[in-house]
Amino acid sequence: MNSESRNGVLYLSGEVTVKTVASANYARFEQQCRAHEVHTLDLSGVTQADSACVSLLLTALRLKPAAVGFRGVPASVAALAELYEIKDWVSV
Repeated sequence: MNSESRNGVLYLSGEVTVKTVASANYARFEQQCRAHEVHTLDLSGVTQADSACVSLLLTALRLKPAAVGFRGVPASVAALAELYEIKDWVSV
């Protein structure tokens, strides 16, 4: 998993799975989400995703409940959000 913040957007790319979201990656993601200027998560660069990616979206919502939007959410993550009945929370 890769994450990079530019112009208020936090870009996630690569594989965002249980195997790739190590504690260091997660801690960095949390730190990036906390940045005042971050208002959007862009997942268009994600090549593979599972429930770990859903967890990151929920983390972003927990840290910025009214100030974060999502774009480029992979179909697999949208399907999981629907399955977990949180589709409305992550706006996918």
